[in-house]
This record gives sequence, structure tokens and C-alpha cells, in this order.
Amino acid sequence: MSFLWGECCKRVNITVVRDITIQQHGSLEELELYLSYRGIRVVVSDEKRNQLYYSMDVLCSELTQDNQCRVHDSPMKPLICLRFPSSKEDIEDIPDCGYGFQHDLPGLVTARRRGTPL
Repeated sequence: MSFLWGECCKRVNITVVRDITIQQHGSLEELELYLSYRGIRVVVSDEKRNQLYYSMDVLCSELTQDNQCRVHDSPMKPLICLRFPSSKEDIEDIPDCGYGFQHDLPGLVTARRRGTPL
């Protein structure tokens, strides 16, 4: 079985305040059009949390050609990468991701490479 490693290192995800952003652009449709010209996608519009989630394809400079992280076991690894996933809500089964997530203890989530024994 083959897995694609580093899929989360190939895009940047951004969270913004929904109502203010839509107000600035007039409508969600206008915002989506504006962002599409820049290669940015609105992937989720969460009215309850008043958040919009953007995604854009930007390859991490520390990802090698074989999709390994150059700074994985170093102090240079960014905090957001160390904390991913940051909560139970962030965990999803991403088919192209080479990692799976499991709950070890309440509130503690660990990532492991798919195909690796628990």
C-alpha cells in the first residue's frame, strides 16, 4: 500500500472573521470571486462560529521531493505543525494524507504514519 506523505504541507489554511469579511466584499459570492483570482478558495463558511476558512496551494519550503519534512525533529519546526491536529474537531480522515490520528487519552491526540502498528 502506498501513502502520500506531507499533504498538509502543500497548502496554507487561513481563518477569518466571516461577517466583517463579507461586509467588506458585499456578499460571499463576490468574496469568492475576488479570492479565486488569487488562487484562494473559501472552503468552509461557518455562520455559527462567524468564521470563513480559506485554502490556497503553497508548498512548504521544508518539504523534500519525497514529501518528508526537513525540520521534523528539530527546534525549527513551527508550533502549528507540532500541534497539528490542535483539537478533536480538526481530525478528519484525509485520504491523501499519510498520517492517521488516534485519541490516546482524553484531550490528547497523536499522529502516526498509516500502516504503522499502534
